[in-house]
Amino acid sequence: MVKIAIVGGGFSGLCHAWFMKKTLPDAGITVFEASNFGGQIATTRHNDCLLEPGPDAYFDRTGLFLQMVAELGITDRLRTEEKKSAKRFVLKEGYLVKAPQSPWGVIFTPLLFFPEKIRLVLALNKRFSVWPTISLFDFVRNVLGASAAEYLASPFARGIYGSEAEDLEFSSLFPQLFAKMQSATKLRHAVKEYLRERREFWQKELGISARPGIYNFSEGLITLVDALKQVLEQRGVHLVKDKIIRISRDNSGAYLLASKSKTYGNFGRVIFCCGAPDAAAIFRELDKELSQQLSELKHSPMNVIYTAWDAKDFSASGYGFLVPRREQYPILGTIFASNVFSGRAPENVFLTKTMVSGDSELFTEEELASLVVESLSRIFRRKLQPLWSRVFRHRPGIPRYAPGYGEWKQQIADRLAQHPGLFLRGWAFTGIGLADQAESAYIFAKSFVP
Repeated sequence: MVKIAIVGGGFSGLCHAWFMKKTLPDAGITVFEASNFGGQIATTRHNDCLLEPGPDAYFDRTGLFLQMVAELGITDRLRTEEKKSAKRFVLKEGYLVKAPQSPWGVIFTPLLFFPEKIRLVLALNKRFSVWPTISLFDFVRNVLGASAAEYLASPFARGIYGSEAEDLEFSSLFPQLFAKMQSATKLRHAVKEYLRERREFWQKELGISARPGIYNFSEGLITLVDALKQVLEQRGVHLVKDKIIRISRDNSGAYLLASKSKTYGNFGRVIFCCGAPDAAAIFRELDKELSQQLSELKHSPMNVIYTAWDAKDFSASGYGFLVPRREQYPILGTIFASNVFSGRAPENVFLTKTMVSGDSELFTEEELASLVVESLSRIFRRKLQPLWSRVFRHRPGIPRYAPGYGEWKQQIADRLAQHPGLFLRGWAFTGIGLADQAESAYIFAKSFVP
């Protein structure tokens, strides 16, 4: 029987355990987690409001999530996005402008000038040879123009990755699309082929046609974590709450994992789903060069501020808005949490979730909360007074796929090849979103060689 260790019990680690157990039901699988299982998913309550300090929804683009939910037996607790949250906005010149929600929407959006819309149409029929280290900002600027870079790429990068578009490598954010662009004769052919292959792959794997949607649960995303933990344990997966600090090999070549107080041994495969800084510390004795390389990954620190307002004094329509860098506000964007899913706050309370990037050590909680109040007061042109605020700090933050990330990742892979049976996964390597983690875990398990 193959023994598999998964270091890191966040959403990625739990997904890897889930799909590995389905693929290899007889395997002995142990998941180690230093803190709380679920990682960044940390649903909590405050003053009758449900807060999601980390991810606040799952965007199911393939149908894999709904299949997981059904198998876990929690479909009855599922919640879909409310219709009143359908509109998304981008701040432009101090005003909230409706953001495009489809490729055709870009043609009609007031975020772009008319000449740039014409440029977009023409660009679809051109071939673009872009270098691997080009930033997201430069790619969009070269293809679509300066306004598109400032008001499409910038808010996208800030809202999803907590980074500036100049600090993200296009080929690492969209590796499959980048590969298609190298061979396609036209940009639209590359996009069309990429979307077609993705759609057909998941239809074949799951036997269903995907219906993209945004989901959560009546009691928050922690529902998914708790269900995964329960079913995994029922199926014989060991969930161990202990911080792994070192890895080594015994005389037989099996891997040993050690915490401060205990050694766990005889693992034939070890899958690291923890953060890169934690993995760097664990590898320090086994491979100093690999440890050093892992420690070089940059992160974007993130602060999340939930704010409650008297609904009679302040409320807004839509999902929320993103703030491009050019607008020079201290916030990245705000989600109107009360609108997105039902039951997030009492009817007389309007709940918002605002993201502020940067090292939280520079600000007190009161200062971060004040930045939100001041920013929203400016944007909505009225003096706002909150009922209360809650601040959550995330350090080291979101892994940054900066220019040069692809080369760094290849160097890591080359070094890791010297240690058969070891794998580096998680959001430092396989994507930022929850869907990225679930989908990559599924594909990894399907191709896993015991």
